[in-house]
Amino acid sequence: MPIQFTKLAETNSNQLTFAAGAWTNTAPQSLTYAKGGVWRDDQCIFEGFAMNDVVVSRGATASMVELKIDIGDEFVANLRADGLIIGSPTGSTAYALSAGGPILHPGIAGWVLVPIAPHDLSNRPIIVPDTREITIEIVAGRDASVNFDMQSLASLLHGDCISVRRSAHQVRFLHPLGWSYYATLRRKLHWNAGVT
Repeated sequence: MPIQFTKLAETNSNQLTFAAGAWTNTAPQSLTYAKGGVWRDDQCIFEGFAMNDVVVSRGATASMVELKIDIGDEFVANLRADGLIIGSPTGSTAYALSAGGPILHPGIAGWVLVPIAPHDLSNRPIIVPDTREITIEIVAGRDASVNFDMQSLASLLHGDCISVRRSAHQVRFLHPLGWSYYATLRRKLHWNAGVT
């Protein structure tokens, strides 16, 4: 019986993001992606989906943005930085990695939170489970913006809240026979340099 697919996304295989390759009908891998929105005065003013990352960042001015981060009902941190990246396992090898975040294996159901150029050096990346909603409130900073895989909303106001949670939907990746996650890491990150 043939396998039926409804949606399939392909990325540029020359880039660092590993969600690329020739597609076959073997070894499917399903990954959850993020769903979120921007809330202002208890009204949702923007909704978006992201397979890779959600990025809250400062505006074009030289000043930082101040963010209040909650996970579920629990306060986690206040962050003064150029921004914050919430990356999925797929997104952990993109912008989050270049900002100093860890690589998150696709088998781990979680998010990586990576501060972008934080004011306090104690603000470090953290991996959190994807079972609870993440809320980021804009506390200070001008012209902050949010990007859901490059779907952007600019000119966020103080008090605006960005919510990010696991989507009920999944994306399925198919890899060629013999594909290996670790071999892809070795090749793209040059971890085998000097090995003969």
